[in-house]
Amino acid sequence: MKSQTINLKFSLAKTKALSHYLEKEGMTIEGELTRHLNDVYSTQVPESVQEFLASQFPDEENTADALSQHEQPETAQSAGRKKHSQQSNGPKDSGPVLAM
Repeated sequence: MKSQTINLKFSLAKTKALSHYLEKEGMTIEGELTRHLNDVYSTQVPESVQEFLASQFPDEENTADALSQHEQPETAQSAGRKKHSQQSNGPKDSGPVLAM
């Protein structure tokens, strides 16, 4: 199944703070938003439709299950930010990028 990119506008200061504290827990904004979207999908889309889509796109369901269980893959971008933050004691100057 093809993925859809969703663009959001959110306060830069809040985004930086959220990213900072999520990274301490080994999570990302993208991963948390994906998990929440999967939760909304599972409560709002009728079960018969979910079953139909799962039968049409079986690979997609495995990906959604993994993300909904906080097993979010670390992107090269977040790994780079972690490595940089571990090397410097100063505050981060660059804000997170919300590319999904």
